[in-house]
Amino acid sequence: MAYYKFVAKLSHLSFRCLERINTFNQHIINFIHAVQTGFWLGVMGEKSLDYSDDLTYNSTKFYREDKYNLSGLYEWEKPMIQKHFIKAKNIMVIAAGGGREVVALAKMGYEVDGYECNTNLVDYATGLLTKNGIKSTIKYLPRNRVPDEIKKYDGIIIGWGAYSFMTGSKTRLAFLSDLYPFLNKGASLMISFLYTKKRTRSDKIISKVSNFFRFFTGREKTESGDRLIPDYMHYFTEEEIKAELTRCNYKIKDFKIMGDGCIIAGN
Repeated sequence: MAYYKFVAKLSHLSFRCLERINTFNQHIINFIHAVQTGFWLGVMGEKSLDYSDDLTYNSTKFYREDKYNLSGLYEWEKPMIQKHFIKAKNIMVIAAGGGREVVALAKMGYEVDGYECNTNLVDYATGLLTKNGIKSTIKYLPRNRVPDEIKKYDGIIIGWGAYSFMTGSKTRLAFLSDLYPFLNKGASLMISFLYTKKRTRSDKIISKVSNFFRFFTGREKTESGDRLIPDYMHYFTEEEIKAELTRCNYKIKDFKIMGDGCIIAGN
């Protein structure tokens, strides 16, 4: 074989070997990550998971920056609002964060009541609204709860991704049931969520490892789709998110996948 042919073939072989090594290493990394996630999901209680969420949002200034919170609705939010909230007069936003959605909706002419469980974000958002002359409010509301006093709204929005941060289907279903009386007849509920097309091998490993440790504490089992990144998040399939809403008597109006998922439901 000519030398130039030998060198060319050898170079191709080296890249194929490297690709296989990288693939093998990635499988190992994914396995270790799944085991690590399963372990911490197994030993961390609800209070630890909630505090982990606080650590994430209190350690970054991103959600407390004016530039972000005055940036308006996301591109995927705009058509959903225009399509399903066009006739609404008042809207409630739960998990309002630093006020991005509340500010944007108020500027569009809606009457907006915002609620948020992180006190640092509530304090920031209150100052932001005052500074920009916006009459809407963002009040403290305990995690996974609805306001004590029922008020009817033409539309309700769960802040970006927040539904995926609620730990366990039992908690989410109770929240949806408690939220239902706040909707006027014909009103829309918009939920954005973390989406996965199907369950993965990592999901199975996470559940098995986590539930091994939860067995000894008597806690509810980890559900497929639960992850730590590093705070708790649940990834939904289309079938799962629709099933949770219909179990609580909501009717599905719209469903879109634009990176993350967005679902519109009503009564």
